[in-house]
Amino acid sequence: MTVDVQAWDRPVLPCVAGALDRRDTRPDGTVLDLLDTWYEINGVRTLERTAVAYFPDGIRIVATANDADNTDPRTGSRHSGQIPLTLDELTAIATTPSLAVTAPVIPAVPLMRSCGAYTDWNGPELTRDKVTRLDRPLEARWASMPGNADLTLDRPIRSLRLTDFGKDTVCEVITVTSAAGEGRLEIVVVSGQPASSRQDEYLNEIDPNRVTTVSADGSTVTRGFYPAHGSAYFSLTLPSTQQILISTTPMKGSTVPITLEQIECIATAPELDLN
Repeated sequence: MTVDVQAWDRPVLPCVAGALDRRDTRPDGTVLDLLDTWYEINGVRTLERTAVAYFPDGIRIVATANDADNTDPRTGSRHSGQIPLTLDELTAIATTPSLAVTAPVIPAVPLMRSCGAYTDWNGPELTRDKVTRLDRPLEARWASMPGNADLTLDRPIRSLRLTDFGKDTVCEVITVTSAAGEGRLEIVVVSGQPASSRQDEYLNEIDPNRVTTVSADGSTVTRGFYPAHGSAYFSLTLPSTQQILISTTPMKGSTVPITLEQIECIATAPELDLN
C-alpha cells in the first residue's frame, strides 16, 4: 500500500471512462474517485485499487493497494492474486480528516532519519514479533546502563523499524542530549550476516581506528573510536550470524554524550540474540 499526500491548487481532474470507475462528491465538498483495475508488464499481471480524495482546502490524497510484494530484493516482485485492502478501506484512509491542510497539527516525535547497514538480504525475515523481542532488551539495557542519568532521548529507544529494502534489517536513529553535548545514536540489527562482510573487510583495511577481534564463543567484534570528532562504532556478529551495530556521531560540532563503552554495553545485551 502507498499513500501520497500533496498540495493541489488545480481543478479536479476530469472524469474519464477507464481512468476511474466512480466519482462521488461529499457534502463537505470533497471529491472522491475510485478505481479497481489491473495492468500487465511483460506478461505479469498486477491487481490494483485506488482511492483519490480532493479536499476543498487544497490537498489531494491518493491511497493505492495492489497484490505485489516488492520488499524482498532476492525474489523480485511477487504477486498474491489478492489485494489486502478493499475500496472502502482505501477510501477511509484517503478521507482521514487529520490529513487535511486545515487540520490541527498533532504533537509527535520528530521524523526518524534514514538508517541501515550493508546486507546481502540473505538473513531470516524480521517479523513484528521479532522486532518487539529486540525492542524490549534495548529498553531494559538502556535503563540499567551506567551513566545514563543525564542523557535525554528524542524518542523511545524501543523504536526499531524495518529498513526501506529487505526484511532482514531493522534500525533506528535517536538524538541523545546531555549537558556535555548532542549526538546521533544509530542502532542496526541484521538477522543474518557473514562474520566479515565485504564492506567490513574494506573498512578495516583503510581505517586504522577500527579493530576487529574474535571472542571465545566465536563472535566477531569490531570497535572504532575517532578522537578527532568523538564518534564511535561497535559491531557484534554472533555465531548465529545475527549482527548488531551501534554508532555515535556528534551533532552541531558538540561532544557526543554517549561513550564507546556505553554503546558496547547496549549491543552486548544477551536478550538481543534472537537465537
